[in-house]
Amino acid sequence: MYKKYAEQLVEQGAAYYSFETKEELDEHRKIKEQNNQHDAFRSQYRDLDLEKAKARIANGEKYVVRLKVPSNVELVFEDVLQGKMTFSTDDVDEGILLKSDGFPTYHLAVVVDDHLMKVTHVFRGVEWIPSTPKHILLYKALGWEMPVIAHLPVILDPSGGKLSKRKGAVAADEFLQEGYLPEAILNFLMLLGWSSPVARKHGEAEREFFSLQDFVELFDIHDLNKSSPVFNRDKLIWFNQKYIQAMSADRFQNTYLEWLNKYNKDEDLVKFFKDAGPDKSQQMLVLEQNRIKTLSEVGKSLDIYRFKPEKVNLSEIKQLKKMSKETAENLVRDFSLELEKKESIRSWGHEDWETFVRWLAEQYSEKAGNVFMLLRIAVCGSPFSPPLYEVLEILEKEEVITRLNDFSA
Repeated sequence: MYKKYAEQLVEQGAAYYSFETKEELDEHRKIKEQNNQHDAFRSQYRDLDLEKAKARIANGEKYVVRLKVPSNVELVFEDVLQGKMTFSTDDVDEGILLKSDGFPTYHLAVVVDDHLMKVTHVFRGVEWIPSTPKHILLYKALGWEMPVIAHLPVILDPSGGKLSKRKGAVAADEFLQEGYLPEAILNFLMLLGWSSPVARKHGEAEREFFSLQDFVELFDIHDLNKSSPVFNRDKLIWFNQKYIQAMSADRFQNTYLEWLNKYNKDEDLVKFFKDAGPDKSQQMLVLEQNRIKTLSEVGKSLDIYRFKPEKVNLSEIKQLKKMSKETAENLVRDFSLELEKKESIRSWGHEDWETFVRWLAEQYSEKAGNVFMLLRIAVCGSPFSPPLYEVLEILEKEEVITRLNDFSA
């Protein structure tokens, strides 16, 4: 298909067959570098008689098809974002349109494809601006109307360089694997290159949350930004956290379990949720919903339910460094004995449970906060966890007693 259009351009005089070998091109490039020449490439074959060129092809010579750029012509182009642009054809290389293997280069392929697919608007990065005059010449030569074209700024990394994988950028699917929500990613990307036209009252904070539908309804090409935005991962994380927190319990559970089944490689974690059942799974997830920033953090945070806590040196815990080992063990033992009298954690009730812990602290002349921390360490193995009573509820009475006894052993 592309060869047909390349040959049409040759017949019209808008392109030509070129026969340079790799060695000839390398020598040409070397001479230009030595002489510090920066003029646009012009092939020695650009004016070769067409019949002679066809004869060489018939004899089996390898060839490419190059764009034939006219001399000293000013090309004017209106970019809907960047504005009016003017190019001199004397600065435009006669680039290859059809390679020696018969495959098109980007320049020919994109023009032909966009025309045949009836593309009306083209958005591409500003780094493609130097290719614009080649495309203008191709559209004119082929007699086709150019689509509306906007050259968008490129996203920069925090140091100001072009965003690249080497500097931490990842493909869209990798963001999903890391536990970012599609709607958070979209919202973040929208605001990187677009300014909302929504009017604000004096003193009113700028609106930051937009759905895809909002974007579709509000979008206007002229609201796109010309300056290159910086990819701020902290801002993306913030968006993701806010979207997670705004979910209903049911939606968060469904979203997480779908992500887990698609991206997670820990089969034991998948089994853990199946064994826990939907109700207990939701209990655990809701406790993490306001604590996590990405879905990938959930698995680690649920280790307090999946695994027995490791022994913790109380002297390393700021609140407990002055508490003696004997006092700690006695407090945990007394709490365990009281729990054994209860039918379940839930039947004990949050208020009565808290009242007992405060009373217990008084009996040992300890601060209530320190005793709550001690119980957290004994049950969870960490000073950081969701609200303790809710954790005890999920673990249930027998598992809590087992952990308390292990701590005191």
